[in-house]
Amino acid sequence: MNNLNNNHLNILDLPNEILFIIFQKLNTIDVFHSFVDVNPRFNRLVFDSIYIHDLNMTTVMDTTSLYDQTSLIDPKVLLRICEKFLPRIHNQIYKLTVEEYSINQILLASNYPQLYSLSFINFQEEILYQYLTDNLILRDLTKQITHLNIDIKETIKHDSKIGSKIFTLILSLCKKLIVLNFCHMFPTRNYSPSLFYLLWENCIPSTLIKLKINVSTLVDCLYLLNGPLVCLSTLIINVSSTFCPLEYINPTVSIISMIVFRE
Repeated sequence: MNNLNNNHLNILDLPNEILFIIFQKLNTIDVFHSFVDVNPRFNRLVFDSIYIHDLNMTTVMDTTSLYDQTSLIDPKVLLRICEKFLPRIHNQIYKLTVEEYSINQILLASNYPQLYSLSFINFQEEILYQYLTDNLILRDLTKQITHLNIDIKETIKHDSKIGSKIFTLILSLCKKLIVLNFCHMFPTRNYSPSLFYLLWENCIPSTLIKLKINVSTLVDCLYLLNGPLVCLSTLIINVSSTFCPLEYINPTVSIISMIVFRE
């Protein structure tokens, strides 16, 4: 390697295998910003299909950063990535993770024909509902994805109807959905949507086989179990509170064998 006699090791002296491991440990945003177009070698490594197949375009590296609002992506950095880099790799992205501060520019940057897995991280429920309702690009993407992960910030509105609306809308839009994780991504997250207002309307896609979900109370759990869940092979429910007034108990609800309960 160069410069070993002077005990100075330059990053350019590292083998590709080590550089690739370093890239995988870093935030994708930082990797794009710091290494793309520095030299052809870095470009080949960063744009390696193994690395970009699963693209995390968020600043969330662990549960601590979920609550760190100072870690937002620099707008100039995001603009550069969306304008110069995403169009170069758009047809190689299979999995994509986005947060509410960057989703609009990422969706506008290009189309993603190979995308099958989409993750929404650190969203306010109102903003996520608005995107699912009004954003035509996102609505088109929901028609092709098979795996969807949802993470929503806690809300002070304990009786909010938006959570159940988002859940219903997702099941209605995502006709090819196989696996859905609804607010069950991070153990420290306390957002538990109420399904008391849930309207099924035969919206469960026949392809859905696995559902992980947080719910607020045992009442919400029973409402969920009263829905058309026959297509599922795995159902994991985390119930925040097991309190259940007797008048809400439906004796016709049967607990099917596939369910895993967690409290």
